[in-house]
Amino acid sequence: MPAFPRALLRNGFGAGGPTLAEVGERALVERLIEIAEAGAGPAGEDRNGDDAAVWRPPPGHDLAVSIDAVVEDVDFRRDWISPRQLGRKAFTVAASDLAGMGAQVVNCVATLCARGSEQFEDVIEIQRGLCEAAASCGCALIGGDVSAIDGPLVIDVCVTGSLPAGRALRRSAGREGDVLMVSGVLGRAAAGLRLLRESRAPTDLVETRWIEAQLQPPSRLAEGRRLLDAGVLCGGDVSDGLLLDAARTARACGCAAELWADSLPVDAPLRDRFGREWLELAGGGGEDFELLVAVAQQDAMRLLTGWPAELAPLTAVGMLRAGSGVQLLDRRDGTHLPMPASAAEHFT
Repeated sequence: MPAFPRALLRNGFGAGGPTLAEVGERALVERLIEIAEAGAGPAGEDRNGDDAAVWRPPPGHDLAVSIDAVVEDVDFRRDWISPRQLGRKAFTVAASDLAGMGAQVVNCVATLCARGSEQFEDVIEIQRGLCEAAASCGCALIGGDVSAIDGPLVIDVCVTGSLPAGRALRRSAGREGDVLMVSGVLGRAAAGLRLLRESRAPTDLVETRWIEAQLQPPSRLAEGRRLLDAGVLCGGDVSDGLLLDAARTARACGCAAELWADSLPVDAPLRDRFGREWLELAGGGGEDFELLVAVAQQDAMRLLTGWPAELAPLTAVGMLRAGSGVQLLDRRDGTHLPMPASAAEHFT
């Protein structure tokens, strides 16, 4: 497969310089710590070379923890993404699970597994990107690990956050008759991945936006906290595609999920350029990193009318019904459609 045009990347992998084997672990770790400390906030103040970070959530708050990894040739290809972009994406992917809980992300730790032949400056750029993304969310990188590996590049990020005691968005908190809503726009990342795999340069701003959604996914931490503040009880992120994550939510609630194809928030060109495959991208493509919530019908309009304009918009896309599984209809009270394939599950 030909490489995606490097003209679209700034400071891609392999720009030159010493390797990790030439620099050594000690110098690498010292530089990584230097970068982390430069961008650390209050949560990262008390780090003096200890073996573990110690952090206590504020009084009246619960602890939220999640972990996620990005793996070369599974979650990214180095000819598609720059090292700094990769660091930012690694953080955002991990933080999405906290957004889906309505949590405030506070700190994180990261593990890098790389070959000795990996270039030192590439790893430093990954660290810079990770710390930039974390700092933009008020989060500090407070520790981590590096390990030699005879295999692909792996970045594993564990995020820690806080929630008001006893309150969180839970997938199991929905009830029959609740309206299903998603944030933002679906299908962009999957469309961008399609373009990258076909080694197609974007032809306009829409296709550029699709590629950016794949390489630099959005953070919905602010939206998650707003939903929690608004009294929403049922929620989670959309990382594996709307169909799979709606199925997870419905199963946790003991219900069925009904989705309406004509209500899915997508860019209009998605339908035009991908034809009948647009539903596969919007429903099963994955990596949207949006939020999916279930809200009682009497509360849905209040939530929509009071939703801040600066946040990603909410769209009603279906309902929880009696039964089990997921049904896809062309519209509300419409006819059933065949289920699109899901492209986001591992080991398939």
